[in-house]
Amino acid sequence: MKPGQEKIIRMSKKIMIVLRLGFIVSNVIAILSLIAIGILVFSGEDTKSSFLAAFNVTANNGTTISIEARSLLIMFVYMLIDTLLISLAIFLVYAVFNGIMKGLTPFLPENTARIKKIALIVAILSIVGSYSDALVDYYTIGELTWRINIIGIIITVIVYCISLIFSYGCDLQRESDETL
Repeated sequence: MKPGQEKIIRMSKKIMIVLRLGFIVSNVIAILSLIAIGILVFSGEDTKSSFLAAFNVTANNGTTISIEARSLLIMFVYMLIDTLLISLAIFLVYAVFNGIMKGLTPFLPENTARIKKIALIVAILSIVGSYSDALVDYYTIGELTWRINIIGIIITVIVYCISLIFSYGCDLQRESDETL
């Protein structure tokens, strides 16, 4: 095995540990979001009002801002969507590195498809994330400040370009395999 291959396999093992931790954290957040949604939808008024009181925000001027149940429910739904998308992206990156760790070439059509899906997820996250941030601002400070997430769009383009490079690498890998 070539030194470059050994290095990427060693790094893949480390990266996969970090990805597993990220996947666990993301799923815990998704579960907590589901629990919060369940409390807001299915609990009695006493439980719901106690839960809502935990989300009262005190502004710099000392006034307390209360968030109504419907608004908090919407925010938790967006949080759930965000975390599920993040979990899916982590799962796809993990699958790429898992193959590399097993000694497979990274230039496989499956990896190209995975990276394209990651680009799509990043695009969706930039839109959904921006909207959920705007909702938090609206429900806490009373201003709707929706902004386009330029960095998310740039990252989407970069990840998509990487998928094109991987597609080209797949073509080269196929030609190399046919030559042997």
